[in-house]
Amino acid sequence: MRMRAALAAVVVLGAGCSAAGAERPFRPADGPPPAGAGSTAGGTAGPSAAGAPLSAAGVRTVPVASGMSVDIEWPAGLDAERQAMVGAFTDGYVGSWKAVASGGTDTGYLSGVEDQAARDAYTWVSRFVNRRESATGTAKVYGIRVASVTGRGAEVDACVDETGVRVTEAGAAGRPVPSQPSWTRLPAGVYLQVAAVRRGDDGVWRVRAYLHAAYPSRRAKECRR
Repeated sequence: MRMRAALAAVVVLGAGCSAAGAERPFRPADGPPPAGAGSTAGGTAGPSAAGAPLSAAGVRTVPVASGMSVDIEWPAGLDAERQAMVGAFTDGYVGSWKAVASGGTDTGYLSGVEDQAARDAYTWVSRFVNRRESATGTAKVYGIRVASVTGRGAEVDACVDETGVRVTEAGAAGRPVPSQPSWTRLPAGVYLQVAAVRRGDDGVWRVRAYLHAAYPSRRAKECRR
């Protein structure tokens, strides 16, 4: 679900958010923590400030529709606030696929996005709907981390693997389309997704902008397993 622009094309994500795509240590979920990682990065061990339990590592398989699911490799060591930041991204990703599977009738994904992210997510779903297409298979999200936090804004990075997804005709038959798009296979099917998230006045974290790094970007290559 590539959104909006490549990382190199964007300098600032907006008020309260960090600069996206800046060079920084990066690792997939199964790699060691980057050297010098600070408290603003996801996966930092230790008790949370409020004493709430930190997240445990594990794979969460989220059903999207019959024959379609998303595997999310949840990172360990996130406090409640960072879990909410990550959840804003993962909920939006899953919700967008649910919208595709429903033919556009499920609009729940729009409640978790705003500004440019809302426009981009709607456009992405509409492309499937307008072509009368859906999807099947399994998408994977892993290597998730909160890269930075600034005030009410944060950057969430994640690797996405959509090589297990197949575009199908919408409807009961659900036959795969004859010509599958390039993002359903390597190298385009694995990329780095960046979400600029912001905490609203209601305390809810929402995605404000989506960016991505695609092959042959170095950061996209680091997502390859």
